[in-house]
Amino acid sequence: MRDTTKHGGRRGSRRTTYGLAAATGALALAVSACAPGVDAAGAGDGTGGTAKMTVSYSQLVADQLPLWIAVDSGLFKKQGLDVSLTSLSGSDGFPALISGQTQMASIGASEMISGAASGAQVNYLATLTPVFPYQFYTKARTAAELRGKRVGITTSSGSVYVATLAALKQLGLTPKDVRLVSLGSVTNVNNALIAGSVDAALSHPPASTQIEAAGYHSILDLAKQHIPTSNVGLATTTAYAKSHKGQIKKFMTALSQAIAREKSDEKYAEGELSKHLKISDPKALKETWEYFAKEVLPARPTPTTAQLQTSKDALAKTPGVSRLDLTEIVDDSYFPPAN
Repeated sequence: MRDTTKHGGRRGSRRTTYGLAAATGALALAVSACAPGVDAAGAGDGTGGTAKMTVSYSQLVADQLPLWIAVDSGLFKKQGLDVSLTSLSGSDGFPALISGQTQMASIGASEMISGAASGAQVNYLATLTPVFPYQFYTKARTAAELRGKRVGITTSSGSVYVATLAALKQLGLTPKDVRLVSLGSVTNVNNALIAGSVDAALSHPPASTQIEAAGYHSILDLAKQHIPTSNVGLATTTAYAKSHKGQIKKFMTALSQAIAREKSDEKYAEGELSKHLKISDPKALKETWEYFAKEVLPARPTPTTAQLQTSKDALAKTPGVSRLDLTEIVDDSYFPPAN
């Protein structure tokens, strides 16, 4: 989402809302072009015939593997769903969702919190990444050596930003101790680190293979800290959730089956990673599967308020964030806690 911290009070909130509304018109053609033939309004409740859904994802990362598996292995189709995936940045994906151009968005908690603070009525339905799936890479030997150094992030409000704040805290540092450099995307952050344009950054497999080859090492594995978050989760509008409960239940059934296959079928999962991430290095593929399937991905993607609270705390100065009631945003009815 766009950084709204520079606007104040009610005026800032209005500007954010107007900005979201203005963006939706331009997105209409873009989303339609990405998913030809998809009925933007959805096809009923999924109880009569095939129901069409367009789902956006904000980053081309391994967190999205359950969605790719569910589409490519036909799990959604078995549930009577025609699901199209389309790639939209976090700042574009949220306006597309609230305008009805997409029916669901795979986004981070920070984008969710920022959008809800601007007045959007949305629900968080599932969490694919309930921990920060990052390692902190640098050539520095100690955290103290990072003072004054350049640390790459995507944006000043995205999931990588929130995770970087958490990493710095774990290392005994604050954002004022380093120079945060916004680079726009995860790919840009990885490339900048390898090129030496920044001195440190968060990353994960498969990019970590190249990063380590460039002489960097990890001084912190955030995933092992088990800090509650939702680095990637699934959101929809409150209106869509109320009118399409059956359709969403079928979607989540297929998603659960995809998660189970990712965890149990290494060969197939690595094939999907190779296809979508355009990588062929067997070492990188295996490291990526092991990291996400064994360390990051939950068996049950149940969303919790604690996962959103981390981003709410990090974005506390953004207008409207402090007033959010997370219990009204999180809908855990599709994945009740296991007995």
